[in-house]
Amino acid sequence: MGVHPVSILGNMLSEIKARDIRGFSLVELLVVISIVSLLTAIAVPVFLGQREKSRVRATESSARSAVADLQASLDAYMSGDPIVINANPFGGQECYEPASGSATGNTCLAIFNLTASVFKYTPYPGGMTDVLSLFAAGHNWSGDTSAYNGLPLFVTASPADGQVLLSPSGSNSVYILAYASNSTAPVFSQLVISR
Repeated sequence: MGVHPVSILGNMLSEIKARDIRGFSLVELLVVISIVSLLTAIAVPVFLGQREKSRVRATESSARSAVADLQASLDAYMSGDPIVINANPFGGQECYEPASGSATGNTCLAIFNLTASVFKYTPYPGGMTDVLSLFAAGHNWSGDTSAYNGLPLFVTASPADGQVLLSPSGSNSVYILAYASNSTAPVFSQLVISR
């Protein structure tokens, strides 16, 4: 006659129990470890490459989005108008006006028509480098940081990884240069000229 199904099931259960007691063989463990190692060797570089690409794109995007703001600050400086920057991380602002502002009518109050409680009025220094320092400080107070190391995003000298350098070029233009992990070759470069 045939084999009874209950005895087949009993044989299978006893085989499974014996397997549980024995555990995995060394060959089975080595195969699993080699497969996991192979998958890790493939996945980790791909992940790290994507991470680096996203950092580069973030740095480049930050530099691109700052061009219009830099243009406005540069135009205001060249025309002798006040410049408004973020002055602290809580949204406070400062208005910097030229020393000749009161004589020419280019004061913070006249141009922006806001009360003294909204802005802190401060005469701005006369040079382009000082205006760029104000621009960088305003963005850095706004929380703009490097995607690489959390340092302030905008600098006026000696950029590190993921920082954007603001460099004067003549009396009415500024280079905006964004650096990724190599601070000698910019990933973004644009000359901003006052209109």
